[in-house]
Amino acid sequence: MITSEERRLPMDKPSDSPWRYQIVFRTECGKVLADVLDDAVIESRPGYTCVIATVRDQSDFYGLLDRFAALALRPVSLIELGA
Repeated sequence: MITSEERRLPMDKPSDSPWRYQIVFRTECGKVLADVLDDAVIESRPGYTCVIATVRDQSDFYGLLDRFAALALRPVSLIELGA
């Protein structure tokens, strides 16, 4: 049986290290994202944009997703890269 502790997201656990995520959008939006994400690595290619972003905690993670939603951008892929 899986305990509630085992079901917790890694970013919920106390850590001194921030978490990194790779987020891909099926559109070329690198210039737009560069204006609102000053601490992310952004790579825009024909047909898609890839963002590597660092977040401190769950609140920071969902704040990042809210910023994408405010720009009407929907991620097609989200991969946790770890600390």
